Amino acid sequence: MRKNRKTARWKMRTNKQVLTIARRYLGEGGARFRKFCGLPSGAAWCNAYVDYVAYQGEVSKLYFDRKKETYCPHSIKWCEKNLAQIPLYLAMPMDIIYFDWEKNGVPNHIGLVVSKKTTDTIRTIEGNTDGGRVAEKTRAGKYVQAVFRPHYKGSFTIGTVKVDGSCGYSTIANLQKALGGCAVDGILGKATVKRLQQYLAITQDGQWGRGTSKALQKMLKNNDCYHGAIDGEFGPASVKALQKWINAKNKSEPIKAEEPKAEPIKVTEPAKPVEDKAPKKTAADKIVEQIRIMAWPKGTPKKNWSYKKGRPRNAMKALLKHYGYDTKPEMSDCGNNVNAIVRKSGVDKHFTSLHAVKDPFPKKEDKFKIIISGRVPKVKEMEPADIIRYKKKGGKDQHAMFYLGHNLIADAGHYNRFFNIRKNDFRYKRRNVKKSTIQVLRAKG
Repeated sequence: MRKNRKTARWKMRTNKQVLTIARRYLGEGGARFRKFCGLPSGAAWCNAYVDYVAYQGEVSKLYFDRKKETYCPHSIKWCEKNLAQIPLYLAMPMDIIYFDWEKNGVPNHIGLVVSKKTTDTIRTIEGNTDGGRVAEKTRAGKYVQAVFRPHYKGSFTIGTVKVDGSCGYSTIANLQKALGGCAVDGILGKATVKRLQQYLAITQDGQWGRGTSKALQKMLKNNDCYHGAIDGEFGPASVKALQKWINAKNKSEPIKAEEPKAEPIKVTEPAKPVEDKAPKKTAADKIVEQIRIMAWPKGTPKKNWSYKKGRPRNAMKALLKHYGYDTKPEMSDCGNNVNAIVRKSGVDKHFTSLHAVKDPFPKKEDKFKIIISGRVPKVKEMEPADIIRYKKKGGKDQHAMFYLGHNLIADAGHYNRFFNIRKNDFRYKRRNVKKSTIQVLRAKG
């Protein structure tokens, strides 16, 4: 904040004013920023640059609550607790952006948003980049771990929203009016995202991720505002649909702003915890839950997966024996492990079509749908609990695995044939794909 000498009042800087300050240091090395945060020579200083820009812009309270954060895995925790995470396409100047080069769920780098380029690329300004200096970069969305919105205040107009696919302060303010039950201030914070999630009847965590985007796309489609794919990619088409819905909602209910006073129960009633206490588990949730119980956590970055008492191999062998599979080491193949997990989850109690030797490679499944066939899948096409399998022509060499997200898979065949979780290398990439048949199955429901 800065003090206006004429009026003697504190006035908040805008995000674009702070961007001007951030650009003052383009091309500069890390000495200034390390000194500001007390870092030794040679230490990484990308987070220190963000601290320094916030300090010089007199908006330190909006970034880490005036604390000098110097380590990305620590500063992202503050953001997750205090700020709303938003889709990449909705990013605005001076939003905080984290990058995960290794795709293991741990941020490696931090920067500030300059502008969005496309639905999957963004322009940023960062410290400790391009040979250890401040520079503007164009980054691919696949490396972005999260984008967070500091609570900058901006000007907005209540009324008809221009349907242009740009989600600015006016769009957010009118969305807040349409939702009701939250402040109309144009700030896309956790309170607004939670109110949106409450309206969509999904888990209210204040983080606008793919799940929230999918639920919103589905709602917009049901209201005949959106005609695209429900894929969780909240791009310009989705924003335009949201703007159409906002206009229709506010036009049909012009006095909704007074509703909380007249009938306060309508605002508070959906917030009762009964609705969200036990959300219905999807088929994918049930499968991932069984993987968490049965898998050996070797190869995971956090090693936070659990298994039943006793050695993990004994737990999986007991499950294989329960379903009548041969538990000899040479027969404890990947297909049997996948079959057992699916059957234990209850998604398909008769799922046996992945047996490596006896069963053919099916064209369809009753409880599963084939989403990819005949080619190597891309990571962005995958969802947790997807089953990836391949076999060479002739059917003698087949492999099956679960994809878990965050670049992890669960399978058997490595580490003494334990059913384990490890970093994803999609082993079939090292094989001759032309001589193999590849399918990806996804549980229905």
